Amino acid sequence: MANIQQKFISELSEALSSDRKLSSCDREVQNYVDIQKDRLRKKGLVLDYDFPGRGIHPDGIEHGWEARDEHYVAKMWESTNLYKRVLMKGNKTINKKKMNAAVWSCVINYLNGQNMEDEIYVCPNCGNPEKIKALTEGCPYCGTSFKMDELYPKVTAYNIVEDFSKEKKEMIRFYLITAVIVTAILLVGLPLIGAVLGGIAAVIMAMAKMDTEAILGALMVPVGIFGQFLCTAPIIGLLSASGILLIKLLIAGAKSAPLLATFSTHKMFEEELKKYGQDYMQQFFMSQTVAKLKSVIYSEDPTELPFYEGGALPDEFKDIVDVFFRGAMAFKSVEVKNDVAYVSADIYTEVLSEKNGKASEKERIFRVNMRKNISKKNDLSFSISKFMCPSCGTSFNAYKHKRCPACDNVYKMEDADWVIESVN
Repeated sequence: MANIQQKFISELSEALSSDRKLSSCDREVQNYVDIQKDRLRKKGLVLDYDFPGRGIHPDGIEHGWEARDEHYVAKMWESTNLYKRVLMKGNKTINKKKMNAAVWSCVINYLNGQNMEDEIYVCPNCGNPEKIKALTEGCPYCGTSFKMDELYPKVTAYNIVEDFSKEKKEMIRFYLITAVIVTAILLVGLPLIGAVLGGIAAVIMAMAKMDTEAILGALMVPVGIFGQFLCTAPIIGLLSASGILLIKLLIAGAKSAPLLATFSTHKMFEEELKKYGQDYMQQFFMSQTVAKLKSVIYSEDPTELPFYEGGALPDEFKDIVDVFFRGAMAFKSVEVKNDVAYVSADIYTEVLSEKNGKASEKERIFRVNMRKNISKKNDLSFSISKFMCPSCGTSFNAYKHKRCPACDNVYKMEDADWVIESVN
């Protein structure tokens, strides 16, 4: 599964700035990436990602959290990367971002030994839902054939979160660079300033016809300063590096403190779900919710999305071209009425906006109100792109159809997935 995450990161590096499709993720992720690309294209922008490996887990590591149903298992993977983002309009770069990041991916795979031939899967080539056994023989819509191992595992959700930690090599590099800069200032900069000031003082003293010994004393001041710093500069450099690192950590801690406090709010949500026998994997839920939020924000008309039932969004949303999730979601309220859970949550992000050729970036908290029928059994492989009509059993792409194309049934999306009622 680690390889599929690395493949996904590699594909994501090119997906937004080219016509490349994501083959390592499910159709849900591809759909909202396509919506974002449409936003960028209409605004005449190019957004480029790059994820060089770094840190402790550059190739990805599987965490202990997982969720299972009858056929599938979902697991969370994390890799440590350097995150680079460039936004261009025409040939002009209007925004750059570079930082250490952790890339979180939810990867779904078959349970060992399961026969999945009759499960519905969305053809990665044309987007039409079909039974897996039909896809292995060739998609009836586009003719593409697949081997079983080409269908799963798949990345079903991902998020990029700032990583404040430093690995050993990064720490050594930081200390060395800072120490060299401080040492250079102490050995070169300050004595040079002293020499200039000493020279000026000597000239003034000479013009005032002061004795030669006093003038030589003024000229020797920078020599004394250099001698003192020659012995102490390396130590002062290392101490300065420690001080700078401490200040950076304190700033990062102050910045992260409100985010860390949000994790305690997940407990009440998890306890409510357990009453209905529902599993709760925190990173998975946050990733799926952020994916829906991004689709709503990037969409030209979010009311056409199957999982959004709110009204028109503020005009400022139309300028947002990238949403960076800061890794925190705070549940403000959780209420269950007639087996339907109503959830209000704050999602902490940084948004990149573009208007009239100028880019701006700022922190933004989105309040999202959602609902779902939690009495219905969870299906890890559920996809809006392969929604199955509860009336006639026909599978169809709910991104393209509001009603079942076979029986014209209007379905309740909250019976299978979370529905967003409003975003502000």
